[in-house]
Amino acid sequence: MDNKVEVEGSPERAADRGRGEDLGFMPADKPSLGDPGVVSGMVAEFAGAVVDVRRRYHEDKLSGDQAQAAILELAKEYGGIIMGRDDRFAAQPWHNVSRLGRRIRLVLAGAEGGGDPGEFLFTTIGASLSELAKAHEEERISDAEAESQSKEMLADVTQLILGTR
Repeated sequence: MDNKVEVEGSPERAADRGRGEDLGFMPADKPSLGDPGVVSGMVAEFAGAVVDVRRRYHEDKLSGDQAQAAILELAKEYGGIIMGRDDRFAAQPWHNVSRLGRRIRLVLAGAEGGGDPGEFLFTTIGASLSELAKAHEEERISDAEAESQSKEMLADVTQLILGTR
């Protein structure tokens, strides 16, 4: 008595299963926007770039208008990433205007306008970080308060982008 069960069909079919089909897996050669480490790193990178713009402004290497334009350009770049428009990153189905964008509009006051929600999110972060830095420079908040507030803000943004907030 032979109890052999054929599950896959022919060996040729089993060997070919899935070829040429998009099975929805993220490409291994791109950082995934579903990876908390990638998103956290990206948000921290943006914050560092904003701090660098502020440093160059204080060193008189940028005018106020140039500094503002630089932060807006950074916001446009990073907003495009989280909305799934940057081919260097593997976006999840969540990373688009209709899903993540809707969530950003619900969370951030003023985001309900017709502009790009990803860009609006990073513009808001840039402005908040600049205000936090200014308060620290004017000694209205301590080093520990500035660090705590900035870490909390960046963690909240990371969770928002990941869809866990």
